[in-house]
Amino acid sequence: MLSDACAEQACSVMNFMFCILITFVQVRFLLLGYPTVYRYNLFMQDKSKKKSVRRIKIIPLLTLLFTVFMACVFVMGVISFITVPPIAAVEAKEIEEMLRKQQEEAERQRIKQEEELARRRALEEEIEKNPLLVHDDASELQVTGIGDSVMLSATNALYKTFPNGYFDAKFGRTIYEGKIILQGLEEKDSLGDVIVFSLGTNCIIEEQDLEDLISHCGGKPTFWITTYGVANDSNEKMTALCEKYDNAYIIDWETLALANYKEYVLADRLHPTEKGSAAYAELIRQRINECVLTSQYKEKSEP
Repeated sequence: MLSDACAEQACSVMNFMFCILITFVQVRFLLLGYPTVYRYNLFMQDKSKKKSVRRIKIIPLLTLLFTVFMACVFVMGVISFITVPPIAAVEAKEIEEMLRKQQEEAERQRIKQEEELARRRALEEEIEKNPLLVHDDASELQVTGIGDSVMLSATNALYKTFPNGYFDAKFGRTIYEGKIILQGLEEKDSLGDVIVFSLGTNCIIEEQDLEDLISHCGGKPTFWITTYGVANDSNEKMTALCEKYDNAYIIDWETLALANYKEYVLADRLHPTEKGSAAYAELIRQRINECVLTSQYKEKSEP
């Protein structure tokens, strides 16, 4: 520690001063016999030399005074060392306190960094499980759409809403034909982030047909658009499928078209108008946001 080093340095200084004091004490004792020699010389010398001999008399006195001075310095140094902490020791304590605070701050930063790295690793693992989490809006996704003439009528609006999407729609398409298209995309590994189905207008849908379709989606989110103006039970069967599977969601076009049929539906009461096509595409975007991006698969939203 720094304080220990300072204490050792102070002790060395005190030892040095003590050695000097001892040296002068020894000199003083050697000079104790000087007065006798001085008197003898003074008696034996003639008057002309006695004056110079007297001048030498001051040497023992100076030696005594210097010895007393060094003793006082030594005593004062000991007292100061005992009662007053050396400046170096005070500075050492301040440095130790500074280093201690820096160590604590470094430890806090290390813990914070470890927590941040753990959070990033958890996020990366979550994104690896669900790549859709990196997107803020459904319009950024690669949406695959397979449909009949209803989707075909809204193709322009769909590509405008989903610029990264792929939509394969055809007039008169049945659910069987849709399954062939889906299998082809699956074999080419060309399915997008989510799959949207608009089938059921031109055929009667069986439960097994829906099971076959969802089995080729690789567990990806699937959306099933209800039909409008069709007298069959396709909508009920699609709703039942969505209640059964966690990755299946209803898009209720029927309710929206019925509420706005004068603006959204053509005279045939089946295909959407230009305004209806925009609403059709926007409804799909909203449902994907609600069911996939917002809920993150944790719970299914109501249509």
